[in-house]
Amino acid sequence: MHKKAHKMPGMLGSLDVTKVHWKNCPTALKGQFQGREKCATIALEAVVDHNLWFWHGSFGFPGTLNDINIWERSLLLESMLNGKHEQIDHQFTLDGKDFNKPYHLVDGIYPSLSRFLGPENDPTTQLDGSFKVDQEAAHKDVERGYGVLKLKFLVLTHPITLHHRDDIYYLVMATILLHNMMVEERVANDEMEDSSFYTSMCNESEEEDSEDVEESDEDVYSSTPAGQHEKFEMVHKRWAELYDYEGSKYLKDSMKRHLFCEKFGKDALNRAHLWMDSFNPLTY
Repeated sequence: MHKKAHKMPGMLGSLDVTKVHWKNCPTALKGQFQGREKCATIALEAVVDHNLWFWHGSFGFPGTLNDINIWERSLLLESMLNGKHEQIDHQFTLDGKDFNKPYHLVDGIYPSLSRFLGPENDPTTQLDGSFKVDQEAAHKDVERGYGVLKLKFLVLTHPITLHHRDDIYYLVMATILLHNMMVEERVANDEMEDSSFYTSMCNESEEEDSEDVEESDEDVYSSTPAGQHEKFEMVHKRWAELYDYEGSKYLKDSMKRHLFCEKFGKDALNRAHLWMDSFNPLTY
């Protein structure tokens, strides 16, 4: 899907955080929810694709948390550690190299993970400069998604007057569900993709959730000390694979060369390692 839109095989979407203003936050919670915005806010973390479809959403984090603190409490991280995220793994090729772990685009504050593709913060070569432009342009999907969501549902733009956090949670999740329904209809009408694409994905996720419930009833991991130790070992293994700096760097280097070849051809790759100087990736 993103291979056609951004020429990035293996991309699942763009990850970022936005916040909504909680007007009637109780005084006892002001210190927890009132951050640098000088007002109480609640954070929403989401993954959005180029069609502005929300694939993931976690809401309810206090406004004093930054993106890293929210990521460490995210359901997306939990899915990567408990193995559910591996159900959507598939193989793709970058610069002639095979990969089997799809990734999310993130901004510079996130850590270097094997499933994250961050920007080039300090580009020095033409290859780095071109990648910086392409990565930041593709990552704008999530910013556009938040903007469109708030324009459709102005309740997210104005201070929310509800008192209970559970009510606000259901309100925000409802706006995301309605937004996804609109995106599905728009994609179907524009014939950009198969109209059953999103529906089939949702049906598959529902089937997987039901299977997960059945497995949890059987208690895959025994409650014995040996079973708990096995579960800990699996989580520790996935954690080590996820927080792999070398794997993240290998993915980024391969993506740099892939995008540069897609834009300028393989012949231009010979001079991609030259210094930036007056290089402009937009007019090269």
